[in-house]
Amino acid sequence: MRALANQHRNPRKRQHIRQFNLGRKKLNRQMSKTHARIRDIVFTSVHAVVDKAAVIAAENLTAPMASKSFGKNANRRLASWTKGVIAEALESVSSRRGSTVVLVNPAYTSQMDSRTGCLDGKRQGDQFYCSDGVVLQADQNAARNVLARLFDPDIERFTPFKRVKAILLERTERLRLGLLNPDSSCSPFGALSTESELPKNHPEQLCSGF
Repeated sequence: MRALANQHRNPRKRQHIRQFNLGRKKLNRQMSKTHARIRDIVFTSVHAVVDKAAVIAAENLTAPMASKSFGKNANRRLASWTKGVIAEALESVSSRRGSTVVLVNPAYTSQMDSRTGCLDGKRQGDQFYCSDGVVLQADQNAARNVLARLFDPDIERFTPFKRVKAILLERTERLRLGLLNPDSSCSPFGALSTESELPKNHPEQLCSGF
């Protein structure tokens, strides 16, 4: 609308468009309200996580995030800002309340079956379809994989994603061939809860991050 106002031949219509806020001002107000709402949600959620966890496993928050509210350009900027707020909240709240944030390798955490730790299933929207027909909530499934990644001796934070995929495919094949116990996980410590199910003798309670 701002471009239309600048191109319009009628000066009264140009003034009318500018006066009645049919340009960036309305969008800026919407974005400001969205920013404030997101900050409230993020900081409240981080406090809830820190209430339960002494150590928080979190993905690296630099990758793009999908959204569909304000158009491609605005979505890109909003996604970047949102992830920055999440990172800020994790750092500030955890430091003030005595928790530790550990960043882990995020490769394929949304494509793994958290019950086995293997690359065996498919995510569609909010659901994760396992190869044996079980349907899991996709975000909870990914969160458990993020937590398990914290204890994985083979996959470090900066392990290349191609190497991560090769490791996961190898574990999946071993499980299919029966070289791993079908009741156990391909991950080092089995399927972990996002709340407090930890390897035995582990000193602290942990929780997966965002």
